[in-house]
Amino acid sequence: MDWELLSSWLFCLASLILCLSEVYFAIRSSKGPVFLYRPLVTLSQCHQILNDFYNGKFYRPWGPEPILVEPTKKKMTELSESPVLSQRAVYVDMFGFKHTMKIAHQDEMKITRMRSRLYARLLSVRGPAQLIKLHPYLQHRLERYLDNELSPVRVEADGSLCLPLAQTCRVMASRMMGVIFFGEELMSDPAFSKAVYDHPQQTVRCMALFQLMPRAMHPLVHTIVTHHDAAMKLLLSRITPVVSSETKNWSEPAGLKDLTLLDIFTKETQATRDYWTPETLTQALMGLLLAASHQPWVNLYIFLYRLCQSPEWQDILRDEIRTTQTTTQPLDYQHLDQLPLLDSFMRETARLVSLDKLNIRRKALQDYTFADGSLHVPAGATVCVSSYNASHNAAIYPDPETFDGRRFVDGNHKDSTHRYYDVSENYLPWGYGSLACPGRFHATFVLKLALTNLLLRYDIRLEDPNMRSHWMYEAFSMPYESTKVILTPRGTA
Repeated sequence: MDWELLSSWLFCLASLILCLSEVYFAIRSSKGPVFLYRPLVTLSQCHQILNDFYNGKFYRPWGPEPILVEPTKKKMTELSESPVLSQRAVYVDMFGFKHTMKIAHQDEMKITRMRSRLYARLLSVRGPAQLIKLHPYLQHRLERYLDNELSPVRVEADGSLCLPLAQTCRVMASRMMGVIFFGEELMSDPAFSKAVYDHPQQTVRCMALFQLMPRAMHPLVHTIVTHHDAAMKLLLSRITPVVSSETKNWSEPAGLKDLTLLDIFTKETQATRDYWTPETLTQALMGLLLAASHQPWVNLYIFLYRLCQSPEWQDILRDEIRTTQTTTQPLDYQHLDQLPLLDSFMRETARLVSLDKLNIRRKALQDYTFADGSLHVPAGATVCVSSYNASHNAAIYPDPETFDGRRFVDGNHKDSTHRYYDVSENYLPWGYGSLACPGRFHATFVLKLALTNLLLRYDIRLEDPNMRSHWMYEAFSMPYESTKVILTPRGTA
């Protein structure tokens, strides 16, 4: 059976049902003579519904609207850190972890703090030192991908490559993140590498379909989309034995093995194996892999699209890279961290195009009232902040709708931070407070590594200059799969 085709048709069917439901409610809500006025209203609204759907503006979840919190430091800190407002519960519901990762609701208040402290210690605190040592392995893996694994839809006479942008970004990010998590020995197995690529994409697709389909259909939808859980089962079968042996039976060479998240997390949780069972730790790593797989590739897509829209920035960034290089070798971690124009370009692009227009999403595990008494959240409700409003606040970012790549170098803003990986109440891609994304240093490093290598190798342009960058799915920015770029080797342009 062609599972990919079946899952695509399933999504189309769900979308059709959603459109028809909108038409139905449009008819019911219209007023006036049934045979005179309603047909005109219905035709007009049908046209608007289809137009919105075609232009990527359509999706609206059937669940209740989330409660928005005023984006002040005090409110966001309370939202982020209250033990009864759960980050994990939101994503368990959103991504259907009961099916996609076999995770059920647990004692949220008991485990959230323990997990967040572990993630922060291993990723945020120790991450930069780990990445310094990981750099040569990631550089080598990226070079192998660019030299041998690009999949152009065509090659032009001058050697230019026409590539599907979304797929290329996904694979590139997956290859590097795979090394960070699992090293080269596991990732050199094509089946394992494919599962590392497939599972996060299938989870995101399930998220979309779960919100369009009745809950009773979720197990069937999951079975179709994940091909009977093939990727998940393969990952569990390879990772769980490594954890069970405390990585002793893992043949990854010691130099890289000690730097992988699989080895680091296994050793750090050894003393608490009663909670961190091999199965629990494997599921936690796969949850981290989901975040580490999705956000970097979508950001890479948006950054490359912006470089095509503003081609002068390709030369600006190349000049900065060459000025920073002290040898003929690729930039290492420390030098990649000293590229203020690249940081400014990335942050400004991320400010303009929010991957998620809502952030610091939390689910109330019980009724909750904010400390100042201004907002009551009933149990089961989702509460969040508008990251879009925060990043388009004219009081902080003058002329907020205009791309200004030098904004965070020239000081054309009133925020106290300026780096891409910084956390601020005015810049929320990473969340806020103690639960801000602990893997932001890893994601930033992978993105900078990809961008600097691509810029030094190629001139980049869109195949179709009029191709739109992304469409909106609920509050999420989703790249168009049909967007293609032309990579022209430097010196042949």
